[in-house]
Amino acid sequence: MINPYTGVIMKKLNYLAVVLCAVFAATYLSAKTPPPYRFHKNPELYLKVQSEHLFEVVDEALDAYPPVVGYDLNRRLALTSLDALLHDMRNDNSEAAWDFIDSRMKKFVASLEAPHKRGLRIYKVYNEAVIARTKSVTIAFDIARGRFRGLHDPIIPNEVVAKIVAQSDILFLSHNHRDHVDRYVVEQFLKEGKRVVAPHDILPDVTEILHYRNDDTHEKVVIPLKRGKSLSVTIYPGHQGKLSNNIYVVTTPEKYVVAHSGDQDHRADLEWLATVKESSPRIDAFLLNAWTRFGLPKIVEGFDARYVFTGHENEMGHSIDHREAFWLTFSKFEPLDCRYVVMAWCESFLIK
Repeated sequence: MINPYTGVIMKKLNYLAVVLCAVFAATYLSAKTPPPYRFHKNPELYLKVQSEHLFEVVDEALDAYPPVVGYDLNRRLALTSLDALLHDMRNDNSEAAWDFIDSRMKKFVASLEAPHKRGLRIYKVYNEAVIARTKSVTIAFDIARGRFRGLHDPIIPNEVVAKIVAQSDILFLSHNHRDHVDRYVVEQFLKEGKRVVAPHDILPDVTEILHYRNDDTHEKVVIPLKRGKSLSVTIYPGHQGKLSNNIYVVTTPEKYVVAHSGDQDHRADLEWLATVKESSPRIDAFLLNAWTRFGLPKIVEGFDARYVFTGHENEMGHSIDHREAFWLTFSKFEPLDCRYVVMAWCESFLIK
């Protein structure tokens, strides 16, 4: 026999379920749907919301239009828009900026951890933190976490540093400036038994570092790695002003050749910089600081690389006048006779 109260109870339970679903839906939608913005007489809110939308659009555009050789209007518009955002210090440490950085880093890590079967892939992680990857080796240059000016949170978070260390075989450091040398990063490489190469004035107390520097001439060395691999390296005695700045030309087991300029910027070095191609194998990828003031055409011609990759744009630890803009990079490299590639943070380019 059916309990006469069963139908009443079921109706009440169904009603309660409907009410709970309605409350949940209203709460969820209110969290997802922002209230109408009131921009009138509130320019700061207007600019804040505009930056949020623009960071998102730039991120989407960089994915839709990946790095190419030379001029591309879609990429140039995206990179120039990023210049405007990163030269507005109101965006420093903003939620929108960090969301953009987080999105770029996640895509970079996913690519770095994916199998690499052929060619030479160049990653521009941040500033002049660059990774060169072949099937057999992964080479890191000047990995420093970076920071917004006057702030402490790293732009390359520690968990991403751990991913870089895990995938890399060796770290090369060019010169003793904190936007290129990060003791924490160095310690993580050494902790995992990975090689670190640097001039003598970089962390001289760390005896595990392979310190190389010959101020008189270039030096050729073979650096053994794990699992029986090795790299042939030519080290050129460059300078940033009076500071030692090693320029590395690295040959991988597949015979791809990668050069990293560090922050080369010294007029007295121009004579030998113009002749590097005479003492080096043909360079596939030349990683060049875009802001160098002395002899850019001579340096590009002297290295005679298949591809030139620009670096040091939008170093956020600098004041805005020294956050080198992408639009400025384009204006410098367009007149040069070279195949140049301009990349944003966490982008990559494959050389076949």
